[in-house]
This record gives sequence, structure tokens and C-alpha cells, in this order.
Amino acid sequence: MTESNTARGFSLQDAQMALMAACHDVGLNSRDAVPLRVGENILFRLASAPVVVRIARSVDLLSDVRKEVAIARWLEAVDFPSVKLLPDCPQALIQEGRVVTFWQHVDSDGPSPGFGDLAAMLRELHALPKPVGLVLPLFDPLGRVEDRLNCAPSVSEWDIEFLRRRIKELYAEYNALEFALPAGHIHGDAHKGNLLRRTDGNVIILDFERFAFGPREWDLSTAIGVPFQGFRWLSPEEYTQAVDAYGFDIAEWPGLHTLRRIREITMTTWLMQNVDHGPDIRAEFDRRMASLVHDDLPRDWRPF
Repeated sequence: MTESNTARGFSLQDAQMALMAACHDVGLNSRDAVPLRVGENILFRLASAPVVVRIARSVDLLSDVRKEVAIARWLEAVDFPSVKLLPDCPQALIQEGRVVTFWQHVDSDGPSPGFGDLAAMLRELHALPKPVGLVLPLFDPLGRVEDRLNCAPSVSEWDIEFLRRRIKELYAEYNALEFALPAGHIHGDAHKGNLLRRTDGNVIILDFERFAFGPREWDLSTAIGVPFQGFRWLSPEEYTQAVDAYGFDIAEWPGLHTLRRIREITMTTWLMQNVDHGPDIRAEFDRRMASLVHDDLPRDWRPF
């Protein structure tokens, strides 16, 4: 294998090269494709067809992408409200050291989905019968963080060592937790940005890359617990509505403090990968590090 693309970074230009090569291979026209989202993955909306092309940042993520494809097929088979793969199209193609998948574009309209929508979606998702023949990985809440630290661009050694110590502490705390809900399949990255309201008003869920077998409390912590307790990104009224929609108050569970701290590390190291992409990103990373070190609450963090 050649040098990891994670180590070499992941820019819009990198993703466009993979987009063009992959579209050429499957007979799609990538000309004038529009970037929809730039993050852990980069998504493009084709101008030539109702198709979204998703570019994963590294070939190292091939197994995660293949799992995501399997999850999407399972959810479509059970008629769950979710984004769908482009039919009759090869998936998880490797191009330019990236992994490419093709999805049906969904027209959206109306108010953005809220925290109550997310909690209701998670209740429905968690209630699905266990997928037959689909082996899910055990959930690792800090699974990608070590790789991010090993490849951190222009970040001080002090910051890296602080994060390594915090990760070690958090693994010990996480392994000692007593969960209140039965374990099962979880989304793994449940936040409002992974919901979409269709033009018919119905809400669907997307992004199955972190899908795993693990504690349902994790999904609830990322969906409503962390935004409410640590960040104040939702009001008490919104939180109450979300709790009613799911049927469990994550804030009453003692382990939320640990899950919040884990989520803060994953959010910070995700941003760390992009610190060279602009002064605003660098400033936000520095703000997050300062609040982690001094443990200031609430977190005055900008969502990215």
C-alpha cells in the first residue's frame, strides 16, 4: 500500500480527482458537480443526474465504507426511512487513494429536522429487529482518534500528548460504565446534520459509516445529551420534547459525563485534521483545546 491518504491530508481538490475517476468508471458525468458537504467525507451533487457521490478521505476506511453499503441495503430492505444507494452501480470503488460510493439524491424542503425528529428516528432505528447475516463491529467510541493524532498536521506536541493522556483516561472510564439500556445496533454518529426532510415532509437518516453494535446511550448522548448539557445547542423545551420522543432521559444517567468528554475529544480531533485549511479552523481548534485543558463549561464551541 502506498502512503496513507490520511497522512497526506484531504482537500476538496483531492476529492474532485477521485470524483472524476470514479464517475468515468461507472459511466456518469462529473462535469460541474457541486460540493454539498466537506467534512470527514466530501459529498458532491452531480449536475448531470440526481446522484450524490460520497468520497471517503482514505483507502484505510474501506471496511467502514463497505459496512455502510451493507447497512444502507439492509435499511432499504426493511423500508426504513433512510438515504438509498444508486441502484445497479458499483460501490466502494477505490480511486486516487479514496473510497467512492454513489447515492440517490433526495430533494429536501421545509423546516430542518429538529432534536425531536432525531430522537424519534433513533427510537425507531433501535427498535428494528437485529439484522440477520449482518455482522457489526463492536463500537469503539475513540476508534479513529489515535490515527488522527498520529497524522496531526502542524499541531504542537503538547496538545498531542494532552489528548493522548485524556484518551487513556476516557477508555478506563468508558470500560467501567454500567449502561441502563440494552446494547444493540447504533448509528454511531447521531446528530441533526445526518437527517434530511424530504419535499413530502418525511424525515430520513443518512451516514452509516459509524454504525456498530454498542450502547444505545451513545446515540442519545450525541443526539441530545451532549448538545444540551455541555453546549446548550438546544433549549430545555427542545430537550424535553426529545426525551419524550425517545422515552429515556439520558441526562439522568450517571455515565453521560464520560460520554460527553469522549464526544468532545472526537469533535476536537476531527477538527484537528483540517487546521491548515484556514485561520478560522485553527482558531476554533485552539479554543476547543483551551476549554478542554481548563474544563470550562459550557463549551463555547462553534459547530462545524
